[in-house]
Amino acid sequence: MKFGKYLEAEQVPEWEKMYVNYRALKRLVKKIAAAREARLTAGASEERTSLLRRASTYLGYNSIGIQSDSGSSPTGGPTESNTSSVGPIQSVGGPLSSPPPVLARTHPMPGSPTTCQRILLQQQQQQHEQDKNGTDTGDGERGYCADAGCTSCNHFNSVVSATPQLALSMSAANSGRVGTISADLAHSANIKLPISAQDTFSETVRRRSKTPIVSSDYMTVDEFNTQLHERMGEEQEFFEKVEQELTKVNDFYRQKQTLFQTRLDNIKRQQEIYDTMLGEELEASALMRTSSIDQGRAMFSRVAAGGGGNKQREFEPSAQLRAARNRLKSAMLEAYRGMELLKNYRVLCYTAFVKALKKYQKTAGWCRGTDHMLGRVDGCYIATSERLNAMSAELEGMFVSRYAGGSRSKGMEKLRVSAGGGGGGSPSCVFRCGLMLGASAPLIARAVYEANLLANEDRVPYHRQLLQLYGGIYLILLFAVLFSLNIMAWARAHVNYRFIFEVDPRDYLDSWQFLEISSVFVLVTSCVFWANFGLHIDRSSYICIYVLIGTLLGALLLPIDVFYWTSRRWLMRSLWRLLLSGFYRVEFRDFFLGDEMCSLTYTFSMVLVFGCASANHWSDLDDVCDTTQWWSNAAFLMLPNLLRLLQCIRRFLDSGDAFPHLANGAKYASTIITIWLASANRIAGGTAWRSLWVASAIVNSCFTSLWDLLMDWGLFESHSKHRFLRSELKFERAWVYYVAIVVDVLLRFFWITQISPSFFSFGHKFHQATMAYIAAVLEVVRRFLWNFFRVENEHISNCGQFRATTDIPLPFNLPKPQDEAHAAAAFRNEFEHDYEAVSVASPRIPHSAPPSPPLAP
Repeated sequence: MKFGKYLEAEQVPEWEKMYVNYRALKRLVKKIAAAREARLTAGASEERTSLLRRASTYLGYNSIGIQSDSGSSPTGGPTESNTSSVGPIQSVGGPLSSPPPVLARTHPMPGSPTTCQRILLQQQQQQHEQDKNGTDTGDGERGYCADAGCTSCNHFNSVVSATPQLALSMSAANSGRVGTISADLAHSANIKLPISAQDTFSETVRRRSKTPIVSSDYMTVDEFNTQLHERMGEEQEFFEKVEQELTKVNDFYRQKQTLFQTRLDNIKRQQEIYDTMLGEELEASALMRTSSIDQGRAMFSRVAAGGGGNKQREFEPSAQLRAARNRLKSAMLEAYRGMELLKNYRVLCYTAFVKALKKYQKTAGWCRGTDHMLGRVDGCYIATSERLNAMSAELEGMFVSRYAGGSRSKGMEKLRVSAGGGGGGSPSCVFRCGLMLGASAPLIARAVYEANLLANEDRVPYHRQLLQLYGGIYLILLFAVLFSLNIMAWARAHVNYRFIFEVDPRDYLDSWQFLEISSVFVLVTSCVFWANFGLHIDRSSYICIYVLIGTLLGALLLPIDVFYWTSRRWLMRSLWRLLLSGFYRVEFRDFFLGDEMCSLTYTFSMVLVFGCASANHWSDLDDVCDTTQWWSNAAFLMLPNLLRLLQCIRRFLDSGDAFPHLANGAKYASTIITIWLASANRIAGGTAWRSLWVASAIVNSCFTSLWDLLMDWGLFESHSKHRFLRSELKFERAWVYYVAIVVDVLLRFFWITQISPSFFSFGHKFHQATMAYIAAVLEVVRRFLWNFFRVENEHISNCGQFRATTDIPLPFNLPKPQDEAHAAAAFRNEFEHDYEAVSVASPRIPHSAPPSPPLAP
């Protein structure tokens, strides 16, 4: 792996535009090489032409082969006049037996290549072949130089040979964790691992800056500019680009560093208030213990089992303090992750500068100019600033002392972000996923075949309801399998979905883990489905559906720290926030999950079927449980859209922006109206209801299609270099977007098939329930395509704001430093008010976050 690909793979996606444009610098170096090669080739051609002209003159011919009119030889002596065509050739054996003096030049002709330049050209050609073959030389190679007496090459090589030690202690995957990057990746990226964890970035730069430079090779700024002005225009363009990139990187690094310093100061102030409140509670509990011995023993002591003494119980803070502690801990973890990302940014940018300068030196051979620019890079802010390291050390000490019991190893284990799962899964994981999904397919096919046999109607009279219930479960599982493919595509396109969905970067599921879990659920469901219909169980076979639902819900919702507990807890919290839409501030994961639920309305309607079948003991279901004729079925179908409408209203109340929140709410309101009119058409019937439903469905489909393309996907951007799309695309092939546009619009209008099922079934007779299930499957596929570009658009928005970390709201309101004395009382009052309004397992602390800085990470 070359460094350019390594840089793209390891950079923070949201800061992509602020990294060194390494590709542009390499292109400029190639332009320099091409210009030098053209000049050297032109010089060699001119030298050959001059030699032929001199030889022709000496032989008595001009440059075009006509006999010279001169009567003297090149040496000044007279020549014999001979008109014969063989005259000059016969004289070759005589006077031309030894090289004439005119051909024995001791000085190069103007514009012709010197010996060093020819060697340099050969070396450039070799380097071009290496780049073409995908190989790259090590950083410790000697730079090519046309001047044999140049002494700055050795200094440049000493600097460059130390450069890899900067880059490889950290990576974007582990966010700056020293020594966690694999040796194979480092070797393939042509970067050397540090000798020890103490070889930090600043220490390495300081060590290189002390490398002695020969005084005769030192260049001042004026000398550098003067000599640069005399060189090729391509070289001037290269150094101008380096200067621009260096300014951009320094400004961005300084701005981010200031932002994290502000966050650290706020955390320190909040932690001091928390410590004060905790001390007050400790003093209050001590007074209670000393006021009454009996009450103290009853409240704070317990008799040790098997012993006669008393064992004092540890002090437990109040609920509000525990909530504040969790909030402060999360803020520290996120701030530390942001600092490590900034460290990684510094390392990669510095390494990119050094590697680009090395490529220039190997191409152009101007060692003194390269050394001068390298000295400017060594002296820039990103290379010399120690402020970020001091901030990280201070935050580490605070976290270790308060949240790790003083154990630095435990504290750093919690702070550091381990190398996350990449885009590729292990061979064993891929094999297991393929095996389970492959084994499920014949089980599903056999179960469907058995369920549709006429004999099964007498043996299992409720088979149609069972098929609907299994179909609703399979929709969720299909959604999960397809979502794992979404994750794979986002990871491959460097879309930071973990930050967008606010999952814990230290503990999350990668795409293959998600697919493996989904495959396990698919296999379990398929086995139960096949057993329900394929084993010819008696009329009590409906018990299988209870076993399946209980198993799936237990595996997902069991509150035990096993089976990916962190990810399951994230899902349970997200579902809880969705059910209580309107009570919580809406975040991306909330309305994204709500949109996913809007595509699972078929499964929501099956809840009513399952309840009706259970209430009637699975008998006479065709007559009793025809839920399509129930108004309550319409209520279940409208529920996800109603939750999204409440979220849009809450976002409007929080932000005060009528657009796009109220407009988005109008979209879900139109969907609710369409669902209600469709139910009225099925229940009441009549031309009037049918006409209203068709008109409403047309308006809703047009509204939702335009919203998908313009707002959710951000397409049809004006003055875009991609026609009808947007300027920035994360997925490489533009035709994918055009296909998705067509498919999304077509599937939005799939309800037309319900107007005349016989026409759209091409003569085949399909049951109404079958057509409804096909429409539900196609809606899941449409949402699968929608997910790609919705998350991509959100990522591009985050990149535009350079948001790579979350600003965790802190528990105490501190608008001004002098108000810290009143922060504790305000916190208690706000917490009690919120706790009484909504009682949840993890109480949410209301806050009034300070205004965001101009450049949020």
